[in-house]
Amino acid sequence: MNDGFLNLAITTSSAAATAAIHQFAEELLSHGAGARVIFDATEADAECALAYAYAAALFLTQLTREGQTQAAPHLAAAQRLKGRCNPREAMTLAAIAHWWEGDERSAVAAWREVLILAPEDLVAAKFCQILELSIGDVRGMVHSAQFTNAIAKPSGYAGGLLAFALEQAGEAETALRYARQAVARNPDRDPWAQHAVAHALAALGQPCEARSFLQDHSGSWERCSSFMLTHNWWHLALIELDFGDPDLALAIYDQRVWGVRKGHTQDQINAISLLMRLDLRGVVPAARWSDIAHVIGDRVDDRINGFLDLHYLIALLKSGHSAEAQRLERALHERSETFGLARGIALHARGDYPAAVAAFSEVEGRVHRVGGSNIQRQLFAAIHADSIARSQKHTRFLEPEHEYAAG
Repeated sequence: MNDGFLNLAITTSSAAATAAIHQFAEELLSHGAGARVIFDATEADAECALAYAYAAALFLTQLTREGQTQAAPHLAAAQRLKGRCNPREAMTLAAIAHWWEGDERSAVAAWREVLILAPEDLVAAKFCQILELSIGDVRGMVHSAQFTNAIAKPSGYAGGLLAFALEQAGEAETALRYARQAVARNPDRDPWAQHAVAHALAALGQPCEARSFLQDHSGSWERCSSFMLTHNWWHLALIELDFGDPDLALAIYDQRVWGVRKGHTQDQINAISLLMRLDLRGVVPAARWSDIAHVIGDRVDDRINGFLDLHYLIALLKSGHSAEAQRLERALHERSETFGLARGIALHARGDYPAAVAAFSEVEGRVHRVGGSNIQRQLFAAIHADSIARSQKHTRFLEPEHEYAAG
């Protein structure tokens, strides 16, 4: 952690609470499995608003209704203590309150206000990037990360945030430079920067280098939260799939992507995304879809995040849970950012490929609005491409009969 962040004022008289907040920041930025240390801070000082605010934010990262419910008492505790807050803490509380309310754009605006006041606040920078990615604001993500990196670059974590943002904005060569610098500063504790290296190398058409790099660093992921552990392995599985080895990709799915923490939403979309790509190649037994569908059943009515919901729709359709799929599909049709994609996914699953092509074509150029990274959104492009291929096969099959009838 950089000295700038460690020197930021925290309204508490408890050294233990301060230490726990600093450790939480380290775990958050390094995607460690120990972020629950923030609850040590609330126990050490029941009057520390920032500790309660960060605890609420941790629950919100679950992206579930349950997480929102769990966040509520911590957010309420922080708000009761708002009068004790310094300006940075008050702005942080406002950002988390907007997030809890489901107003991600206002939350992003509030996090950016925190960064203007304290650009070395890497926790604010991390949460800001999470939400910027969710709303598809790539250029804003670059600006926020550049602002923080200019002040906090000695930490390394700021460079990883900037590298990822730059790659998403199409600046892969510059992104790779920042990402490698960030990894050099924290070789075994910055899986987000490692992930940015993989993204940049993929964008530069260097899959061999990306595979080698990820394999070399995979041992350091064992300390990570389940999301980062499964997500970096997900990237490796995609590379193996692109190299024409679906069996190895499937083995990575079984051993490293699905089953680490089945109840976590990010693990679920890693699994669904990989399984659908494998399914498009005809290599996946249906039992795996049923396993996922069983776990995500409670998430169908959450409606927290459209990007997640589109993945849930895929799993429900592939596993034959038609009633739940139709209910979710109707809900997604009510959202402008998910309408066309949900329709295309459903039509593809039901075998109406020409209509699926039309649905996907209508939303081309706007897919980034649903959030997720460029590689994650390639799943929708893959389903679109499969719809096109199947439509063309169907047309060629019908052509002789059509010609005979015309003759």
